[in-house]
Amino acid sequence: MVITTQILQLRPYLFRIAYDMLGRIEEAEDIVQDVYEKWMSVDSVKDARAYLGRMTINKSINRLQELKKQQESYPGPWLPEPYITLDAEQPPTLEYGLLFLLERLNPMERAVFILRESFSEDYRSIAQLTGFSADNCRQLLHRARTKLTCDKPQLVEPATQLALTQAFLVALQQQDRDSLNELLRSDIDLFSDGGGKRAAGLKPLFGLQKVLRFLLGVMQLAENQGEGYVHRPAFVNGQPGSLIFHRNTGELDSMTYIGCNATQITRLLYMRNPDKLHIRAGLS
Repeated sequence: MVITTQILQLRPYLFRIAYDMLGRIEEAEDIVQDVYEKWMSVDSVKDARAYLGRMTINKSINRLQELKKQQESYPGPWLPEPYITLDAEQPPTLEYGLLFLLERLNPMERAVFILRESFSEDYRSIAQLTGFSADNCRQLLHRARTKLTCDKPQLVEPATQLALTQAFLVALQQQDRDSLNELLRSDIDLFSDGGGKRAAGLKPLFGLQKVLRFLLGVMQLAENQGEGYVHRPAFVNGQPGSLIFHRNTGELDSMTYIGCNATQITRLLYMRNPDKLHIRAGLS
């Protein structure tokens, strides 16, 4: 089959499926490229969107199973690769905090959950796209929601998330323990991903006192004294986040992303792995 303009226009849809499934941008782009190459050898298809979508899901499920095994030896917590942009005109995918939680799901649960929650597909369409029966899709979605229910991020206004992010960064920079106590919920948790290439916590931290001790300890390090870093706002998977750059070199050092309710921060996600820190111009 020829790759027409109509087929090329499906690329963002296919990329979003693959990225939501894998949490890896380059891997998602490779799958979409492979899907288009396979399309060239197809003779006739009635519904190109469904055909390419199903191929993308199948390849993503298979690849995710392989990556899960590799992930077992990852140094410290593994966080999805953030889709970082400087504007929010094209929200690319699921909210980053939810994408992080999808690691709890097996590949089949993840596929059904994404199609339902990210694309609002009905069960008939999900069955066509996955090859599972409609009843099986309902069961998989129920299991996925059960695994996520107790910890699913609350939906808050971007302005609220931005305000809490900025207040947190100011309080941290000033090492203002009282303000941090007010901003961080008592059962907050913290995950940081350095990929073995930059310093990061090797284990998740749970609870206000442990998180505070870690944060204030980091701020006492020699490298964090003075004005060697600058914070800049950005969008992480379409939601407000913050980037930290080396002031002298302009190198991107890390990303900060918060989970929150209307008044407090409930989760801190830090990305420091340089392989996962790239600013994107827009959707592939």
